[in-house]
Amino acid sequence: MAETTVKDYQTRLITGIFIASILVPIAGRLALGGRGYDEHYILWSRCFFWLELVVLAFYARWVEKGRFFLWPPQKQKFWFYPASFGALYLLTIAAGIVGNIPKLFGIPDNREVMEQMVHVLNKSMPLMIFGAITAGVTEELIFRAYMVPRLEVIFKNKYMPVIVSALLFSALHYRYLSVHELLFTFLFGIVFAIHYQWYRNISILIITHAIIDFVSFLLLGFVEAYKISHHIIQR
Repeated sequence: MAETTVKDYQTRLITGIFIASILVPIAGRLALGGRGYDEHYILWSRCFFWLELVVLAFYARWVEKGRFFLWPPQKQKFWFYPASFGALYLLTIAAGIVGNIPKLFGIPDNREVMEQMVHVLNKSMPLMIFGAITAGVTEELIFRAYMVPRLEVIFKNKYMPVIVSALLFSALHYRYLSVHELLFTFLFGIVFAIHYQWYRNISILIITHAIIDFVSFLLLGFVEAYKISHHIIQR
């Protein structure tokens, strides 16, 4: 009876991870599949992440019969937050550099979708802030706080949860059609999942993720503006 209960619980966990992996892509495809990449698309696509978070919270409570956070948050001293932020930011920069390696082997990269998104976001600061906060809160809660502990229960080790959660996180970004983005987000997912395993503190991951996205949007916007102005001057 106990074995059946354990298997049933693991099945519920697997189903929850499956829902977390496909809900946003499917909802976005059904509701926004024919819409161009504009402000409305970005706004509503981000709303789907919040919707998924609500669905997973209800799923954890009523189907898994447990808490959303399988790992209770660990209290940390003040120095932990700036130290973690600095280390995570530096590792994220390193992941971005590694993400450019395919170019050295002649593998082409498609930046068109990413450039379109950055162009739209840089026209609306509130939307940019909303997008960065949404990514920080929802993606960390879904792919780290929700997935990693449940994957540990399923795989019964610490390595596969990191790899699988990072792969699913990377797959979420397939919509950018960019080799760099897929590799970068996989490495990003590895770093953040390991940090969550070690310290079980999701708040610093949320803050760091949101700031990284916001700064990246701004920097990419400046790069885009420079390219446009440089092209105009050359003409």
